[in-house]
Amino acid sequence: MGLEQLTLETGLNKVEIAIQLLEPYQVGYYLAFSGGKDSVVIHHLATRAGVKFDAHYCVSPIDPKEIHQFIREYYPDIQWDYHARGFWKTVVKKGLPLRQARWCCKIIKEAGGKGRVLIVGNRRAEGANRSKQKCYEAHRNPRVDKFFVRPIIDFSNYDIWQYIRENNLPYCSLYDEGFERLGCVLCPFIREVDKEIERFPKIANLWRLSCDHIIERRRISGKKYKREFVNSDELWDWFLYERQ
Repeated sequence: MGLEQLTLETGLNKVEIAIQLLEPYQVGYYLAFSGGKDSVVIHHLATRAGVKFDAHYCVSPIDPKEIHQFIREYYPDIQWDYHARGFWKTVVKKGLPLRQARWCCKIIKEAGGKGRVLIVGNRRAEGANRSKQKCYEAHRNPRVDKFFVRPIIDFSNYDIWQYIRENNLPYCSLYDEGFERLGCVLCPFIREVDKEIERFPKIANLWRLSCDHIIERRRISGKKYKREFVNSDELWDWFLYERQ
């Protein structure tokens, strides 16, 4: 179903529903802006809806520089929030992030918006976990004071690109290089590992150096770990191709 097709339940199309979900909010929304295509769309929708909001980019030390350049050029009013200072020291201390232990998200992407109502670009089509999300929803952890509004939750990938093109919106150049998703380089969820290493060698090298420091830290501590590695090369290969 394209953007223009009406839904039986409401008689509205997806764009109209998205704008309707963004109800007036006197305090003002916190709009989470990552520099990716979905955040470009929610920013435009919030502007069209005429709601009060302030947009924030949680600065990631492992985002490609192209994302930083894109935000600076096309979205100069975005507020840059630095929650992840000392990130590489934290990597050495906590260990490499895994799919089931993504501590990195908590200090980078999820650090902002405490005590706020957040407009976010989550979509059900992105995966099994997000398929269960709702348009309006409190944080799954009751101790975290956040409430989410997801105006594009039912947009498909095709819908996102249709909206961008119909409204002549800018987007990061990395999409034109064939990247389907943008974000942290060598994220535990990526599949095209070798492509990212080749395209973003500086960030990949920082991950590689972290493996050296982690192995050295383990050697000095003398502790036994559930998974032992002969050297940093073995840890690096595991991080890239075997981690879960």
